[in-house]
Amino acid sequence: MIIDGYITREVLKPLLTISAVLIVIFVGYSSGRYLSYAVDGLLQIETLASFIFIKMVIALEVLLPIALYLSIVFGLGRLESRSEITAVRACGIGNGRVMRVVLGISLLLALLVACFSMLGRPLAYEKSYLIKAKAEAELELDKLKSSIFYDSEQRERTIFVENVDKQTGRLDRIFIRGERRGIIHIIYARSGEQQINDATGGRLLILSDVHVYFLGRRGANDKGVGRFKQMKLRLRNTEPISPGYKRKAAPTAELSRSDLPFDVAEFQWRLSMPVSTVLLGMLAVILSRAAPRSSRYTKTIGALLVYAVYYNLTAIAKTWVETSVVGKYPGIWWVQLTFVLLIAALLLFPRWVFRRAAHHQPPSGETMLPGD
Repeated sequence: MIIDGYITREVLKPLLTISAVLIVIFVGYSSGRYLSYAVDGLLQIETLASFIFIKMVIALEVLLPIALYLSIVFGLGRLESRSEITAVRACGIGNGRVMRVVLGISLLLALLVACFSMLGRPLAYEKSYLIKAKAEAELELDKLKSSIFYDSEQRERTIFVENVDKQTGRLDRIFIRGERRGIIHIIYARSGEQQINDATGGRLLILSDVHVYFLGRRGANDKGVGRFKQMKLRLRNTEPISPGYKRKAAPTAELSRSDLPFDVAEFQWRLSMPVSTVLLGMLAVILSRAAPRSSRYTKTIGALLVYAVYYNLTAIAKTWVETSVVGKYPGIWWVQLTFVLLIAALLLFPRWVFRRAAHHQPPSGETMLPGD
């Protein structure tokens, strides 16, 4: 029990640190776009904070398995480099005992990952879509800054105003680009101002000296041009629009009953996350023993490459299911099955080497030198 507790501590000590670092990197990278909206005053700080929290919850289903994977490689690799694992083996405790300890940790973390993947993921995505809709609604003209391009989330609308007079509300040289059903429309106005109906709360954008361009699906051969002295655009209300059905926000039970390729891929992805946690934990034990005399940096790089291969294969398999290249069966499970066979082969390989060496032992009275 003492040895089990010691191995557990060596694995768990780097787990929290690695998890925190990975979460900070992911959240910082993914929320950079919305952070710029907050800096420009187009997004409320409360909305931004909620969005960052949601992103963190979504990321945990992927970040926790890799954090465990790296913590096992680091922790057991450190024991290998200090020859502590060798001392443990000398006491009669074999590699199977270490594997059982790590497997127990992996199973517990897999249960947590399953909660995030099957329950937290759809709830987080549902909230994320609502936040994005709210962010779109909060993009009001009176919050725009001069000479900055503002894009909507789906790149369906771009707004640029060369000069914004905060005191009078006057807008100079306005550029608006939109797209609907494959037709691009561009509006350029020399000036404009926003009017708000106090009774209804409705908003109008009054444009002066307006040029309108339409570009259809056939490019230059399908275009229209118009010029107007004044144009009034009715702006939508600031109430967020419902995002509708989104498979990533759909409950796991609902996805399990669907045969649509996108739903099948999403459902199998959620199930694969806890399975990946266990597989990566077992694989990390094997990689920490590989090449005992090699540096920890070499092991870490090798472990990261193996994880990159595994994750990308899983992502590719998910895409194949979505595009019906691969059916519901085997779905994305061929990746996990491949790694199960790989782990089994790596676990059996040392035994095979031992048996092979036993068959080549020198006769009694003879000594086999390392170079023989």
